[in-house]
Amino acid sequence: MVPVLMGISNLSPIPLPMPTSPPATAHPTEDETEYLRWGAESEFFRPDYSRSLTAIAPALLSLLGRPVEGAADLSAFLPGGSPRRASRVLLLCIDGLGFKELALAARLPALHREWGTWVTSVFPSITSSAITSMYLGLPPSRHGILGHRVWKDLPGGIVDMLRMQVVGAKLPLAAAGFEVNGWKREPGVMDGPHADGLTGIQLMPAAIVGSGLSAYCYGNTQLLGFLEPMEGFAKAAHLLSDMRNGWVGMYLSTVDSLTHALGSDIEPVQLALRHIEDGLTWMASRLPTHVLEDTALMVVADHGQSPVRRTVPLEGAAWEWLEAHTRAIGFSGRVMHVYLGPQDQGQEAEAAARLEALMGDLGEVLTYDQARGLVGPEPDGSPGDAEWVRQTLGDLVAVLRGEVNWDKRRPGDLPFPYGNPLQSHHGAMSRDEMFVPLILAPLSALRGA
Repeated sequence: MVPVLMGISNLSPIPLPMPTSPPATAHPTEDETEYLRWGAESEFFRPDYSRSLTAIAPALLSLLGRPVEGAADLSAFLPGGSPRRASRVLLLCIDGLGFKELALAARLPALHREWGTWVTSVFPSITSSAITSMYLGLPPSRHGILGHRVWKDLPGGIVDMLRMQVVGAKLPLAAAGFEVNGWKREPGVMDGPHADGLTGIQLMPAAIVGSGLSAYCYGNTQLLGFLEPMEGFAKAAHLLSDMRNGWVGMYLSTVDSLTHALGSDIEPVQLALRHIEDGLTWMASRLPTHVLEDTALMVVADHGQSPVRRTVPLEGAAWEWLEAHTRAIGFSGRVMHVYLGPQDQGQEAEAAARLEALMGDLGEVLTYDQARGLVGPEPDGSPGDAEWVRQTLGDLVAVLRGEVNWDKRRPGDLPFPYGNPLQSHHGAMSRDEMFVPLILAPLSALRGA
């Protein structure tokens, strides 16, 4: 149950720091990440599932005294002063906050220098897959969301995983009585006994509460909506103050939305980050001292963004052949999933050749065997249910290099700035997309942020 909200006037304020100019924020170094480079493509970086978003929920539970046996342990990568135990945790997920976006902020970079590290996203580095991995503590190969618009044998079509709706259908699958949670190969950590007895509440924009992906990825966590981020921070202050042992999550999509539409290195993104920082600092200022000092702050992102400077048009002979000779084609941002039907078996080499002709030197075509390891290991290191994974990941996976995107515009689209072309995107394995900041600090550190 949601704790009774207390009056905001009962909470003691702390002084608010003034914003400063944004300091530089270090990206993971070459030495740290060299082992993650894709062998045949130096611009690609593989997820590290010993140091990825799949470890965030287990880290949160460990802070609350509920360690998850067998889960990856992030403590070795965190600064020695980062909290190891707390009565409460505030988990702030800022969608699209890669390192170059973090560098635009005023206060967060200083927190990251003292209390931060890096983790990798997952593959595909798309919100549907990454958010689910973060909250369930499972890689895509085990939680079942292997992309944004991907094939599912049940119901038998390409499904938009954010909306949980078959592409072209008028209603989401839930409206037809379809239980999407049946796609999970195993329960996530927030579905199971590790979270029993803890208060767990996830704040998010009211429009997505209980709909689409939110009904899948948060497990048994209670969902609570807000109309504006400042409302969310006010609710977070109330909830943390009324909570004895548990966590509050808050998901913000503003940075992701702005960078998609306008690009990353721009003033509107700086202003949005200032707004988030002001809200976070104000929220901390409303908390009683004993709550502030026994609460851990985790700040993380699901992926970074790659700027769009070149495009691959989906037209011409190669694209027409692919449309005519495949069962379906799905997209996870800068990744294409190609599904061959029974009648297409034996044409994998031809389909790969057509994909290479379509992309030229702007991307790489991965066979299923090559792509399989990118979506996560099995718990015992075995190959697992290969066909279950292949059904959704695809028979071939085309991955674009950094700064390249599919051009899916249609005749009649308005030119920029009147239309809405993508200025940045994600889903693939570029450095900007794959590495994201993680901050684990005592919430009291915001006194000097």
